[in-house]
Amino acid sequence: MTRAITVRLDEADHAELAKQAGQLRVRPGTLARMLVHAGLSADVSATGRENARTALDRLVARSQQRTPGDAVALVADARDALDPHR
Repeated sequence: MTRAITVRLDEADHAELAKQAGQLRVRPGTLARMLVHAGLSADVSATGRENARTALDRLVARSQQRTPGDAVALVADARDALDPHR
């Protein structure tokens, strides 16, 4: 049995995902699944932790460039994503 998840991307990330998916001639959702599988099968050694730290630093830097979000709406969206039957 497979399980579905939702990944929210900003416009720039979605455009890049779609572009790379087009180059590989797969759908964006398929490429996202491939990227998740690749990340999950990778060995999480010290190098993996360093790569994760670098990715988190990039994410923080990008989030600081965005306009502030509505915290209440973000929490409501997260709750809906965790339990869609609410």
